[in-house]
Amino acid sequence: MASHLQSVAAEVGLTMRQRDVIINSRRALSAAEFAREAGKFEEMHEALFKAHWEGTGNLENADDLVRIGESVGLDAAELGAAIQEDRYHDLLDESRAQAASVGINAIPAHIFGNRYLVVGAHPYDAFEQVLERLRKERSAEEG
Repeated sequence: MASHLQSVAAEVGLTMRQRDVIINSRRALSAAEFAREAGKFEEMHEALFKAHWEGTGNLENADDLVRIGESVGLDAAELGAAIQEDRYHDLLDESRAQAASVGINAIPAHIFGNRYLVVGAHPYDAFEQVLERLRKERSAEEG
């Protein structure tokens, strides 16, 4: 499993350090929602992944999350307040319940065409295969 993850990471230019524990990503998800509202979701998403897997940040630590957010142009004080007050609690709970209702119990998870669920880290070509299958199905329906 570890070598599979290393190869997937290498495909997208990410260095992965092995982690001894599984983290609680709730604070990081909250920081990502703050970034989404500020129009910086993609930048924050990438910075969070990089910080976690390269070992430059603890995604359970509010100070690290604020530092990461500041590095992508987010307001540090506002982000810190959002994390401390658990501003996105209801949204995160709602998202988790919605995900569970369709069989998602882990991240990352991707739904393609409202019919295919891919859970976990996979090589890029796995996603290409799902998309090709959807293209063929769509062509047959139109056809």
